[in-house]
Amino acid sequence: MASEIIDGIYYENGEPKHAGVVKVDGIIYYAGSGGVLATGEKTVHSEMTNGLLKRGVYEFDKDGSLIPGSYVPPKSSGKKRRKKRSHKKLTTTQRWLVIACFAALIAFIFLDLHFGWLNFRPEPSTAPTTTGETEFITPIILPEFEEPVYLCTEPMRRYYSGALTLPQAISYNQGAYAPFVFPYEMGEGIEAVLLLDGKEYPLDPNANSISIDNLLTGKTYEYTVNVTETADESTRTTTYPGSFTTADTNRFILLPGVSNTRDIGHYRTADGRRVKEGMIIRGTEIDGLVEGEYFLTDKAAAEPFRFQSDLDLRSGELYSSVYQSRLGDGVRHSFFNSPSYSGIFTESAKPLLREIFTELADPDSYPLYLHCTYGADRTGTIVFLLQGLLGVSEEDMVFEYQLTGFHLPYYGESTDLNGILGGLEGTPGDTINEKISNYLIREVGLTQEQLDSIRSILLED
Repeated sequence: MASEIIDGIYYENGEPKHAGVVKVDGIIYYAGSGGVLATGEKTVHSEMTNGLLKRGVYEFDKDGSLIPGSYVPPKSSGKKRRKKRSHKKLTTTQRWLVIACFAALIAFIFLDLHFGWLNFRPEPSTAPTTTGETEFITPIILPEFEEPVYLCTEPMRRYYSGALTLPQAISYNQGAYAPFVFPYEMGEGIEAVLLLDGKEYPLDPNANSISIDNLLTGKTYEYTVNVTETADESTRTTTYPGSFTTADTNRFILLPGVSNTRDIGHYRTADGRRVKEGMIIRGTEIDGLVEGEYFLTDKAAAEPFRFQSDLDLRSGELYSSVYQSRLGDGVRHSFFNSPSYSGIFTESAKPLLREIFTELADPDSYPLYLHCTYGADRTGTIVFLLQGLLGVSEEDMVFEYQLTGFHLPYYGESTDLNGILGGLEGTPGDTINEKISNYLIREVGLTQEQLDSIRSILLED
């Protein structure tokens, strides 16, 4: 079994693992939830020592390595051993006196039970006797989330830590999305259910983790695990509470059969606010009309997003009859035949942009799915304009565009955006944000009220 440590994460066979006490290259570490190495003081329970340490409290250095001599024994149970005492032998007279007293006590108890002198009969107990006699042992080990949980692949996590550039992260060819993984260890004979974000997830005793898709980033989640045990025909349910915080990163999305999917929220704006998550999800087409491989294979997977509209930037000529969105019967769909890059500055493009941003100014449109065929050029152009309108920095706007490189590596560069930047040069404004706002009002024909509506809908208070 290959084991290694990369950037403070313990891996076994290439996967992060909550392994407890481990030894790598002769150095002892403690690998906690998600493989993250413990630092500082750590209580090591007996089931996580792996025969390498005694149970107790240890200190781990900032690189995760064990600090020699830091062992503190576990706290005692509070029971103290009695010292041996030497007892003198009783004399014959003393022994007969003890026997006489004991016999008198037995006779008194017998007579009391017969005549009821002291009314000493105990009341019958209302508590079930079996519960006190049943020994429950809960064979389950639950995680301790001491560090933020990253909802992305390891190369992307290393990008956020500064260890990789974005092109380097893309070159690993591992994509960007990763689910939330809840690790656990449980034995047979019990049932356990994880309650998270209003949903129930039964824990499989034959597995050691469960994956949950599409959580929000930068959020603290509270959860409970209900464990039901049965012993000697008695049942007990115990609730174990816990919490974890997801890392404050971009939110990548999983929709089965669809690609290049992510939330355009999370970014900071010039006035310090954030773009809301969960309002606009961007990605490829979902019906396979142009590229058959991009087809939403599980409609139920889209239900948690509660999409109200399918903002389709492709041409309506793709479909001649009445089109029904793959996202559901109640989802509003429109073809917009959107321009891209420098094409947004043509006269024919301006009415199309006006239609698109009028849709974006309607509160009833949200949450919405925004796409073209590949979710790259037309989608990338509209998201660039939209984020500029919201006040996102040019650096972050370019970065959002480059994330499409996880789908098609060419987009890891941003040279095509020069067509937009060049076309805006003659537009009044000191910043890219002001130029985009002015262009949408002066040239596209949107009103200030519409722009304010978009900002009100998509920006946190």
